[in-house]
Amino acid sequence: MTGKFGLVALVILVAALCVGSARTDSATVDEPAHIAAGMIDLSQGWIGFYHGQVPLMNSISAVPLAAAGYRMPDGWKGGPDEWSVGRRFIYQSGYPAHRVLFLARLPAILLFLALCVVVYLFVLRQTGSVWWALTAAAMTGFCPNLMAHGRLATVDCGMTVFAFVSTLAMFRLIEEASIARAVLLGISVAAAMLTKISALILGPYFVIVIAGAFALRRVRDWRRFTGMLALACGIAIVAIETFLVAEMSLAYVAAQYPDTPRFFVPFVYYSDVVRYIRTFYSQSNEILQYRLGNISRSGWRDYYLVAFLLKTTLPAIILFIAAVVAGIRSRSFELYALLTFVVLFMAAASAGHIDLGIRYVLPIYPFIYAAIAIAFGRQQQTRGLRVVIAILVLWHAGENLISYPSHIAYFNELIGSTRNADKFLIDSNLDWGQDLRRLDQWCRQRGIKQISVHYFGGADIAYDMRWTQARIISAPPLTPLPRGYFAVSRHLYRLSRGIWGIDYDACLAAQHARYVTSIGGSINVYEVGVTAR
Repeated sequence: MTGKFGLVALVILVAALCVGSARTDSATVDEPAHIAAGMIDLSQGWIGFYHGQVPLMNSISAVPLAAAGYRMPDGWKGGPDEWSVGRRFIYQSGYPAHRVLFLARLPAILLFLALCVVVYLFVLRQTGSVWWALTAAAMTGFCPNLMAHGRLATVDCGMTVFAFVSTLAMFRLIEEASIARAVLLGISVAAAMLTKISALILGPYFVIVIAGAFALRRVRDWRRFTGMLALACGIAIVAIETFLVAEMSLAYVAAQYPDTPRFFVPFVYYSDVVRYIRTFYSQSNEILQYRLGNISRSGWRDYYLVAFLLKTTLPAIILFIAAVVAGIRSRSFELYALLTFVVLFMAAASAGHIDLGIRYVLPIYPFIYAAIAIAFGRQQQTRGLRVVIAILVLWHAGENLISYPSHIAYFNELIGSTRNADKFLIDSNLDWGQDLRRLDQWCRQRGIKQISVHYFGGADIAYDMRWTQARIISAPPLTPLPRGYFAVSRHLYRLSRGIWGIDYDACLAAQHARYVTSIGGSINVYEVGVTAR
């Protein structure tokens, strides 16, 4: 009973944090495109609108909007790109933009809360300990990175949840093969593959897990297991086929695949998306990437390791290292399998040429937190060790609370002051456009009626800063900078030199700009043209 009350209290607190921050976050860079894609998927069946994105999570995010009576206006095919169409729907269709954003974020929040429950149940089953189950659930729920993206209308949270559930379903099938477990495995794998193409990593991962299960003699009846595994594969294929056939409209099929029989269209469509994503990841691209003060178009092999070390809480890193050391002696099949996913997913991400944020490896986190609890939960601990672990978990939770409400901008203590964050990483690690409404609130509180803004994100400056007369600085930035208050997204602060040849450090120094504050960690505010005080 204590475990249930603890879990309920945890879920309520995590939900309050998610809802509170989601209600005040401005639209992040990719959200308008995902929201528009979901609305178009549901209403028009044009599942290829957001190029390179499979439709499940986008469609799920759009369900509350459709239920509220919102409709995608005509003319969306004439938009220059997915992001422009999305911003036009959110900010220019006459609907309350902030309510549209919040409703679209609700499904991701619900999935994130479900993940906390699933992690709890899995660890409870593995260790038999409510204490360790709550530890894993708390580390999941209070993970700044999971919370940052577990309340946005994007696909990263969905992929994280479905990948973890798929793995647990595989564990259960290995434990005892049954039709029910085969169905669960097939449906969860299909959901992951319909959410994000990176779910294809589940294929080689499950091959490794199954090979390990046979090597360790965890499979009791190999004939039944093989049969149920084949059934799960068949269910996954049928589920993917059924969903795509049901969602794609006849008009879309006729326009995009006129010579392909409708039954085969889902397979051709999915192959097209895979090819696009493979090209996107395997080649240098037009998107500038940033790491430790350097700019690149092809990324770095150690990018995700650097991001993990800087954006994961220090107590979580300490516990993870200790769990790996402790796990070497435990010889736990589930623990080894969880750690294998972490290594394989990180290796696959590091092999690509797209380095835009920790969100690309977000699925590793529930595996890490479950592994920590299992590694310690299956061994004898002294009371002193439990106290130390409890302190580390409380520290982990405290990091989340301190970073509220702008969890995207979270960095651990290794960077020193938060003022240094943009010297290490930017983009969705720090500044994804989430703090524009908070900038407007800051101006209101101080009676600032005019401010120049150079903004990176998915929001509309005129809509989100209606109280303040904001002068919009577009590309390339103005030099010299306008006198008075000036706000610049930290992402653009670092990339402007690579994009437009504008060095903000030099410009601000030359005009005697005075740093005022950082809004939510992602927007710097200066007063330009003032004398030293």
